[in-house]
Amino acid sequence: MSDQPDELPTRWEVELEFVQSLANIQYVNFLAQNDYFNDPSFINYLDYLNYWRSPKYAKHLVYPNCLHILTLLQNPDFRKQITNPELMNSLMNDMVKKWQGSEEIISKPEESEGKDTSGDPNGETNPHTSTQSEQKDTNEGSHVS
Repeated sequence: MSDQPDELPTRWEVELEFVQSLANIQYVNFLAQNDYFNDPSFINYLDYLNYWRSPKYAKHLVYPNCLHILTLLQNPDFRKQITNPELMNSLMNDMVKKWQGSEEIISKPEESEGKDTSGDPNGETNPHTSTQSEQKDTNEGSHVS
């Protein structure tokens, strides 16, 4: 956005903010409860927003899991079911696990074949999560006020 305080955000900035808001399951539930998903224009808008999948745009996303929700919202059944509290809670729990680095819960069977992780309390079979405990140790002493 520009340095001018009176200047409105660009269309790109508005769309970026909206797409990322889809990472908030409670907001998606709000949209469903207020019948946004019954509006054909809104459904077309969701379809239009699929351009955010392109690496050219996706690199700007802070919450990339919003693309997964955008994919789910393309399905009419999902749009109807998102008002179900159990589905909403399940999605939120899955996201929390993902944010906590619990990829091993979702890992493919062939990734863990032949690897003994029983002695590892963190189940660190994924090289992307192997530094989590190190990061936790260095972050425990630093608190931002």
